[in-house]
Amino acid sequence: MNHEFRKMKNAFRKNKVESDPPPPLLTGHQIWERISQLPKVTEASPSRLPGYGVEHNWTKQSIFWELPYWKDNMLRHNLNVMHIEKNYFDHLFNTVMDVKGKTKDNPKARMDIKEYCRRKELWLQEL
Repeated sequence: MNHEFRKMKNAFRKNKVESDPPPPLLTGHQIWERISQLPKVTEASPSRLPGYGVEHNWTKQSIFWELPYWKDNMLRHNLNVMHIEKNYFDHLFNTVMDVKGKTKDNPKARMDIKEYCRRKELWLQEL
């Protein structure tokens, strides 16, 4: 709550101050209580789940919850650094080399930059 970026209009989000509290830290057992009634990934789910978007953003229950240790696992959402580095390199390389169909620098991305960033030289330029 006391991070310096939360109060800066220019450093985090353009013209916005973040005032919402961080989400609560839940234990594995607390998460299990919330998702135990959700359909499994292999099952058909109803079109609208009660509380979706307000209380939670879950739509289905992962098959990993069937593992006996999953509720007690401290890093359920661990990120694979090797794959993140590879994907980052691929996107950066394809953008710098302007590989047709694989670059991430496109008009839609430049329009997003205008919304989130104050550096006008990065905005989409109309000729």
